[in-house]
Amino acid sequence: MYTLTKRVLPQHTDYAGVMWHGAYVQWLEEARVEALQAAGLGYAAMTAMGVDMPVVSLHLDYRQPLRHGDEVCVESRCPGQQGVRWPWISRFICGDAVVAEASVNLVMVREGRVLRRVPAQLQEVMDQLVRQSL
Repeated sequence: MYTLTKRVLPQHTDYAGVMWHGAYVQWLEEARVEALQAAGLGYAAMTAMGVDMPVVSLHLDYRQPLRHGDEVCVESRCPGQQGVRWPWISRFICGDAVVAEASVNLVMVREGRVLRRVPAQLQEVMDQLVRQSL
């Protein structure tokens, strides 16, 4: 599991001081990119290999609002490839409460084509992400 700690800042909120829904999506992406980096592969290096991982589906359940000043842990895990999809499961935790949960599906793409198998130079990194999710 990978944990990203964030604080809700003014730019993340609406006029009422409640975190804007789009900020959750930005934090999900930041958590995935940082998890790849921690596993030994920066996203820039992956794209330099000609591989991208676009989002193909996203589901986000909001349970409680986050407010300006809240400290939040985004816990993310990648349980492993399912067909051509790479699912990521994340929880937003504030204090002891799970305030939101998300599932994001990505695919690996090279030259506009969805890859059915992980390129050899990426396999160890993806395996490590899956191991960390157990």
